[in-house]
Amino acid sequence: MKVPEQKIQKLKIRELKILYIASGDFKYGAPKSLCDLMLALRKNHAITPVLLTKKKNSLNELCDREGIENYSFWYRDIMAGAPYRNPFMRLFKHVVKYGLFLFGALTYRGINRIGIDFSQINIIHTNLNRLDIGVYLSKKYTIPHVWHIREFGEDDYNVVMYKRGCIKYMMENANKFIAISNAVKTAWIKKGINEEKITRIYNGIDPANFKPKKLRNDSILKIVIVGHIQPNKGQLQIIEAIGRLSSEIRLNICLDLLGESYLDYKKLLIKRIKELNLEKQVHLIGYQKNIPDILSNYDIGVTCSKSEGFGRISIEYMLAGLAVIASDTGANTEIITDGIDGRIYRYGDPAHLAEIINELFNNPGRLESLAYAGRKKAESHFSIDNCAGEVYNLYQEMIKN
Repeated sequence: MKVPEQKIQKLKIRELKILYIASGDFKYGAPKSLCDLMLALRKNHAITPVLLTKKKNSLNELCDREGIENYSFWYRDIMAGAPYRNPFMRLFKHVVKYGLFLFGALTYRGINRIGIDFSQINIIHTNLNRLDIGVYLSKKYTIPHVWHIREFGEDDYNVVMYKRGCIKYMMENANKFIAISNAVKTAWIKKGINEEKITRIYNGIDPANFKPKKLRNDSILKIVIVGHIQPNKGQLQIIEAIGRLSSEIRLNICLDLLGESYLDYKKLLIKRIKELNLEKQVHLIGYQKNIPDILSNYDIGVTCSKSEGFGRISIEYMLAGLAVIASDTGANTEIITDGIDGRIYRYGDPAHLAEIINELFNNPGRLESLAYAGRKKAESHFSIDNCAGEVYNLYQEMIKN
């Protein structure tokens, strides 16, 4: 029996091979989110992922374990951030990155030799707004291109655009854009991205990776802040807040800062910790790999960012059963409803942050109710299945068009 042409077309739309272009490794939120997305799309939506990284790293290793086709090839950034406090360090980084940007225009042809069969690729998905090798491949092989926007740019990472007319260039070379929050979407529309081209799809995280924290069972309130230790992540604010607590409460607080550090900012934090006599309460732990397991040791997770594009770590706190305190900037207020499933403090106001910590220290029942509501919200609103389903629908729309 002959299969109707319409049914054949539907099958073609379902079975897609997507080239994902990434930057960074598992130390950063964007690559983590991409890996979760690829695995969920492969599992639930018959997507065949192919991964391309700037250099072989932990993403490639995961793909090797999962049997996912993957490649590495150096490519340039068309924009970059430099959140150093020292202006000479910022200038030096941008000079180096701009030189690499100019050099990158000469290297792209080499990608044709690494072994990707572009005749089998249905869509190119660039995972970060800083990369443009997807533009080169999309134009060369006439493949639809979707560009994931995962940051504000200037507001969160002091990003400088090296490409002249960068926004126009992005507009002309992407079929669709994905923004990870309404706040990010609005910011890039203001920059010049066409509202009709950009879709908000929240990042998704697999709740199965997190075990709910057990009830607090000692007198020490354990607080954690996870993320790159640099000025725009605001770790200094939580240290200042701890220093404002009464001596009785302060002696029963443990604050751990997890993440790689910018050296000049780390020195500032250590100096302030000593000035406030908090060496026994505050600890800079460094980068840790097994965050889902580690989080179960804490009671409160804090996000102090100047402008968080989504706040993946806040969702991880919630899924791990921690009560979340976050600044009133970026997408934090999209994720957390103050007083219902977490607490929101005024960014740049350590006194307000200290007031909230004091409240939760003295009211364990309140802390537990916020943590419980936060986990339920994260499971229902920010699961990887929700995210993958929305991305898959966007792919189908792109193919049909």
